[in-house]
This record gives sequence, structure tokens and C-alpha cells, in this order.
Amino acid sequence: MTRRPPLGAVLALTLFPVAVVVRSLQHHASLLYPDGYQYLLMARGIVEHLQPTTVLGPGGDTFVPNADAAVKPLFPLVVAIVHAVGVPLVDAATLVTVVAGAWVVTAVALLVRALSGSTVAGLAAGALALASPSVAFWAGFSGPDPLAVALALSSALALVHRRARLGGVLMGLAIATRPEILLLALAAGVLALRNEGNRAVLRRAAPAALLTATLLFAVLRTPVPIPDWRLVSLVPVALIALALVMRAPPDLLRYGGLASLPLVAIVVLDHPGPSTLWMDDRPLLLLAAVALLVLLSDRTRSSAALVVLAAVLLLGAVYLVKNPTLGRYFALLLPAAALVAGLAVGALPRRFRPAGVAALAAVAAVSLLEPIPGSRDFDMFPKVAVGLEERLLGGDEPLVTAAPDAYGFWLPDHAVKRMRPGVRGAILLDATQRLYEPRLTADGTVVARLDALAFSRPDLEIDADPATLVAGRVVFDAAPG
Repeated sequence: MTRRPPLGAVLALTLFPVAVVVRSLQHHASLLYPDGYQYLLMARGIVEHLQPTTVLGPGGDTFVPNADAAVKPLFPLVVAIVHAVGVPLVDAATLVTVVAGAWVVTAVALLVRALSGSTVAGLAAGALALASPSVAFWAGFSGPDPLAVALALSSALALVHRRARLGGVLMGLAIATRPEILLLALAAGVLALRNEGNRAVLRRAAPAALLTATLLFAVLRTPVPIPDWRLVSLVPVALIALALVMRAPPDLLRYGGLASLPLVAIVVLDHPGPSTLWMDDRPLLLLAAVALLVLLSDRTRSSAALVVLAAVLLLGAVYLVKNPTLGRYFALLLPAAALVAGLAVGALPRRFRPAGVAALAAVAAVSLLEPIPGSRDFDMFPKVAVGLEERLLGGDEPLVTAAPDAYGFWLPDHAVKRMRPGVRGAILLDATQRLYEPRLTADGTVVARLDALAFSRPDLEIDADPATLVAGRVVFDAAPG
């Protein structure tokens, strides 16, 4: 008798290749500045000497990742591993991001199937995650975000299947990809103490997570910066809240979850970052709100919904402190919306599930019809680097710039130095100098002008003013702007 393959494997094999194709078509050619360049230089350093630091060309400055990138060493490590088998660094970063983004979709589907027992609900939830315009846009930039979400969901999937040590290892990897996931690990640990069976899982998973994250930072000798104390202060607050949760009766938790939904709605509508998700992903968010109401109103179906809601509240608080104006961070939470929607359909009686799946399919179709938010394909650095390479060829003067990470990546054979008073060389006055070093300028001879090279600023304003290359030294600008 021939054994049929597990439905979970069939689901993954069906959804994952489709998601890979879709995410590859949605990937942006541009790199986010400075994030994308920071990770690529970290990967270069790991390839060179197993440490995420490098030198920006012969005689150039030493690159050390900024505070935000330094605590996320796993993504550049994986990129370095792919690069080591012959894939160029930019392509390696694209490949890792696309595969991770596709696995997020698949992991959502597998989690819904594991928790609800419904393969159709899992497939519908995966389709929702794939169709989200905000997820499609932000997952299209090479970086650690899709990998972090993929690892966190995979850890949850392993724990659901009682693979405690594997779940712990995956959680440790997720923490080394986005460190705020440590809050999720702490929350999961506290919640696990409510149940004797889960305590045994915690005893196996926690050491594996701690050992994995510690080894990664130790082996790579990552220069971990002083933490942002605003974010660190959230840890004791979260632990106190979770300690109270641990002693609360289940019904009180359900009512608390229901009571938090209006607060979440107010935050979404009142802050620029999450409100962009409301504009672009309104059908998915409305569906998730209805799903939470359905799940939290049912005493027997509320556990998973409460865990997902707690994760969203914890990470949402982190992102409100970190950057309440940028939708990128809040988009990391949208797979959770697809997850609860799938769980709600899976919780329906069998005769009503086709209608629930049809509702999810309709929302996915509407989301697919929504335009993906305008692409920020304003990565001026590769184009400018080509022009600079022609003008600097054979010269001994270093390139002096306010963006040494970007130009140091594209001009690996030329010395690149950070712009600071008194430094001599070929000084580039461009959009990054106008943004990051407006008090500095150059005293010397104009060598070249590079016209109409658009640069997208963090506030989404476009700077398309010309760039000027000056042979001389950096001085303070007596009249900036």
C-alpha cells in the first residue's frame, strides 16, 4: 500500500514555489540606505575574516556597522555563506531575502494547519500573507526583516509540533536577526509556565535559544553597541505584565484581549507608521479584527489568538518607541493578521468553512488588486559610483563622502573616507552630504558635476539636485542650506 505524503508537506510544496516566484518579481533593485549597505559590508567582512568589519579600500576608513545593524549579524552571515559558493554579494542578499519572504507565507499556512487542523484554512491564510501590499513592498528590500519573521514563525511551528530544541535554536537565530524578538521569547517563556506540559518544553527550548544566540555573537565577535535604554526599559514592564497574566484566569485574559482591540485601532489610526498599513492593507486588518473577535469570544478557541495578540502588542510597543513614523517595522506584524484570520476559519464548523475560506480568498483578491506602495527605487549610489570610478581612476586621493558605507561597497578598490573637517581628497557633495552633513562643505577645485541623481530621504522626500566632486579639503560651511 502506497503511503500518501503528509498534507503539511503537500501544502508547503504547493505554496512555497509560488511564493518564491511572486516575491522574486516584487523584489526591488534598490538597496535601502544605510541599512542595505551596512549588511553587505558586514557580509564582506565575514567573508574576509569572519568578523562583520572591513576596510573601505586600500588606505580607506575601517567600517564598523552602526548600532542598528551590529545587533543583527545573522542576515549578513547567511549572505556571506551564499556568497562563498560564488554568488555576488548583492545577488546573495536578494536570494536570501526572497527565499525568506516566501517561507513566511508558507510558515503562516503550516501554522494555521497545525493549530486548526484545516489544510484549506492554512492555504487561505498563506494566500492572505502573500497578497498583502505592505508586506510585498517592504519584503522587497534586501535585509533581515523577512528572515527574522520566517525564523520566528518556524520556531513557533517547531514548538507546536513539540520539537523543543529545534524551536529554541530557531528562536536564537531569530533573535540574532532582529533582537527585539527576545521579547517574544521572554513572553513565550512566561506563558509556558502556566501549564505543566509546556514547562518541560521550556526547559529544553530556552537553553538552546540562549546558546544559539550567544554563540553567533561570540563567533562573529560582533561589536555590540550600548543598547537603546528606551527599548530596554520595555523588558521589565513586559515581564511584570506577563507575570500578572500568568496568574490571571483564562476568562479574564479573553476579556482583556477583547478590551485591547479598540486600543490597537486607536494606535493604528493615530500614528503615521501603522496608519500607512491601514491605508494599504485595510481589508486584511479588518478581517483580522473580526477574526480576533470570533476567536476571543470562544473560550475553547482563544489560546492561540491570545498568544498572537500578545506578540503583536509587545512588538508594536517596541516599534512605537523605535520609530512610530515608519511603516516598515509595523509591516513585520502583518503575517500575524493573516495567521489569526486563518485560525478563525479553521475554528468554524465544517459546514461554514467554505464560506470562511471564500471570505479570505475575496480579501486576498482585493489585496492583490491594491497597488503595491510606490517603490523607493532611488538608489543613486551604483550610478554615481560608475561616474566616480572613471574620474578617480589612477588617482591617489581618497574619496571623501558622507556615505562611506555605500561608496565603500561599490568602489572596493579605492580608498573611501568619512567626511569630517580637515580631511583632504576628492570630496563628494551630494544628497547624503546635504542630509547628514549640512554643516560641512569643500574648499578646493571642482572636478566634476553629476546631474539629477535622485535620492529618497528617510522622510520620503526626493533630493534630485546635482552632486559635485571637489578636489580639496573638508571645511565648515559658514552658511549651510
